[in-house]
Amino acid sequence: MRKLIVSDIDGTLLRNDKSISDVTKNKVLDLIEEGHLFAIATGRMHGAGRIITQTLDYDGYLISCNGAVVKHLKTGELIQAIELNKEIAKNVVEICKKHDAYFHLYDIEDIYAEKHEHLAKKYSDEMEKLPEAFKFGVHFVNDVLEIIDKVPVYKIGLYSEKPEVFTQVMFEINQLKGVETCKSLTTSFDVMASGVTKATGIEAIRSHFGIPIEDVIALGDNENDMDMIGYAGVGVAMENATPELKAIANFVTKSNEDDGLVYALDQFVK
Repeated sequence: MRKLIVSDIDGTLLRNDKSISDVTKNKVLDLIEEGHLFAIATGRMHGAGRIITQTLDYDGYLISCNGAVVKHLKTGELIQAIELNKEIAKNVVEICKKHDAYFHLYDIEDIYAEKHEHLAKKYSDEMEKLPEAFKFGVHFVNDVLEIIDKVPVYKIGLYSEKPEVFTQVMFEINQLKGVETCKSLTTSFDVMASGVTKATGIEAIRSHFGIPIEDVIALGDNENDMDMIGYAGVGVAMENATPELKAIANFVTKSNEDDGLVYALDQFVK
């Protein structure tokens, strides 16, 4: 029976040093060769998510922006793109500006920020090291409110190391109608259109290929994986996952350091 296998990246597919073990890489490629579907689900935009394909050159989809965008890595086929309402996006930006919190906007292939800090700075620095085929746009602008009128926004990410600022910004954004939010780290918070989660991205692929929900396997480790683990026919939490994720998972596998993805797939893909 054909399976749809969906994996988170950090703490799941990758080891702690951000590498993919040969065991995990070969398992994924073997399953694709056997006819199963494989997708990566990430909070990153599509352009940034593609970086992982330098070491895992798989034929399949990338679910990016926490489920807002679903695009095939090889063909470029786009089967889902759920844009954040422009007025809501401006409201989110204005809240961040009011509290002087770092934020960035994601298009499918580009990131926009006002401050040369945190994730935008990291990506900007990485561009010099990446092969041309894997580079994407990193734009520093004076006012992202003007950018919102010109490009689609699929996710807004914010960051603050100040707990009081982080808490207040999250609170105010969660009062807005038409947004979906999730905390990926204790200092990072993501904003998408209402209803958008990694599960939304999986559903787009599942329905596109007519795969029964019981044949969907999702693997993750963190809070932004909660929806897809709960949605999948088989939701797998890594040993290194949060207690909350383990509590709703169907199965807890080994850690990302011990090829937990391979161990889980050996149990559920015969």
